[in-house]
Amino acid sequence: MPELFKHLSVGQMAALFCLGSLGVTWLGVLLFQRLVHRWIHGRRNANEMIGLILASFSTLYGILLGLIAVEAYQDFSAVGDVVSKEALAIAALHQDFEGFPQPTRGELQEKLRAYAREAIDAVHPPPDVAQNPHSSSPALTGLFAQVMSFQAKLKSEEIVQAETFTRLNTLVEHRRYLIAAGDGGIPKELWWVVCLGGFLLIGLLCIFDMELHVHLILSSAMALFMGSVVFLIAALDNPFNGGLTVDSAPIEAVLQTFPMVR
Repeated sequence: MPELFKHLSVGQMAALFCLGSLGVTWLGVLLFQRLVHRWIHGRRNANEMIGLILASFSTLYGILLGLIAVEAYQDFSAVGDVVSKEALAIAALHQDFEGFPQPTRGELQEKLRAYAREAIDAVHPPPDVAQNPHSSSPALTGLFAQVMSFQAKLKSEEIVQAETFTRLNTLVEHRRYLIAAGDGGIPKELWWVVCLGGFLLIGLLCIFDMELHVHLILSSAMALFMGSVVFLIAALDNPFNGGLTVDSAPIEAVLQTFPMVR
């Protein structure tokens, strides 16, 4: 996603794409009627050829937008699923820690609370702060260190310790995936193709020969729908900043269920 979109709310982004495409279309129609109408439709009405080209182009452009929209939605849904899985892993870890003796149990559960708060902040990081999927997490590092230093005396404690390592590694995977997802999204080159296609489609709409009020109505309908689809893609492109964002509610709900450290 271009950096500009990361600072826009859903309403601002919708206005940018929908009203922007509508304004460009109206401007193009009015300029065409005044400046180039006679040049294009001088001796012979060119509507038939324009309609043929427009139909072919709009089909190709619609397929492109549809594929991009599906991909953006799938990526957005995948990030939401990982947030839910991370919440489940945190809840399961809290239960596993019950198998450790005190005071190790209380210390581990307190560090897990700190990590849960850190995970909530990672879901909605500041837009100007670069995220590194390989950066260390203080809370997660502390959990690893304490579990590794624990000396099991019972067979049950050995089993719990091994299971805890497995779940901690799962948390690392989820954390790196979520942070990396913030830097992914649709490549800038593809955004250029989408923008170019949108301007070409509006241009073809503008050079039709028809009554002005009909021209404005029909071209406005097409422009608003195209702007809505591009808005949807842009809103889903970054699940953490700008547009529609992934909800951290699953982790927050798990954190609220944690009892106070005994």
